[in-house]
Amino acid sequence: MECETINWLNRHHGKYELSHSGMSNVFDLKEYLSNSPIKTYIDLKEEIAGLHGCSSKDIVITHGATEAFSMVIYHLANKYHSFRVNKPEYEMIYKTPKILGFRNGEEVFAASNPNNPTGTMIKLPENYASAVIDETFMEFVDTLDHYTYRNGFIVNTFTKVYGGGDLRLGYIVAPSVEEAKELEGFKGLITEDVSALNISAGYQVLKRHDELLSKVREIIEKNHSILLNDNGKLKFFGGKKPLALPVSFVDYSAYTEEDSESVSEKLADKGIIALPARYFGISGTYLRVCITGKDFPEAYSQLIGALEAME
Repeated sequence: MECETINWLNRHHGKYELSHSGMSNVFDLKEYLSNSPIKTYIDLKEEIAGLHGCSSKDIVITHGATEAFSMVIYHLANKYHSFRVNKPEYEMIYKTPKILGFRNGEEVFAASNPNNPTGTMIKLPENYASAVIDETFMEFVDTLDHYTYRNGFIVNTFTKVYGGGDLRLGYIVAPSVEEAKELEGFKGLITEDVSALNISAGYQVLKRHDELLSKVREIIEKNHSILLNDNGKLKFFGGKKPLALPVSFVDYSAYTEEDSESVSEKLADKGIIALPARYFGISGTYLRVCITGKDFPEAYSQLIGALEAME
């Protein structure tokens, strides 16, 4: 099994980038890595706990959301054997449980909230034993302390809101101190501690949280207005308009009935990069369009023009 999303992106590059769901140019990472006073895990956990309105003892620091999600699924494999995912969904969410031996079922509910790629809020099923929720886009639309999930693990990262992919920093909010301790026990065995340098830089980023988030939301809200109002014949998945966050799942069927992989390849030939539907677990005339770039208006206009040429 492989991550087809990453492989596709590594093979395709263009001038008009509509595939990156993380912000860019929010801050200069070099400034934080070179000038940050050394902070500890405890310092960073306290900052994160303040955002979530939880105890710092419930938090586990990781190298990003992918590691965090994998650690939780591995942890839950000792208790449960089946999982449920509502598609479309980000590839990590529906493939990681299968890699770790879970079968389709109802015990563990896994999802991104808001959903990647549709940009809408999810509805949890009534019956599940545990949940693993990726909230990497939540701060674009709401504060982190508004959401909890019954027996739920939350994972998050510095990659999306802060554009800190190179920082390799994320975390888990466990439903109890005991669960957090079990997850911490994996360090040194199946994963490693995050470096003090990265911890310190992350701490300084969160100290500027309100300022950075305001800057990011300004960019997204401007681009979101363009997405909704300058969309030609494009529609959205399920007829639901996406929220003001980086991802949306556009339906281009008014232009062509060609499958999305073929359309994505033709767009890439024109330097327009957008992910096809299959990488989110479904088929159909859908592309994930990200609105993170400052050059989004031009890139989106190029996308519409290229689709019109396919009519």
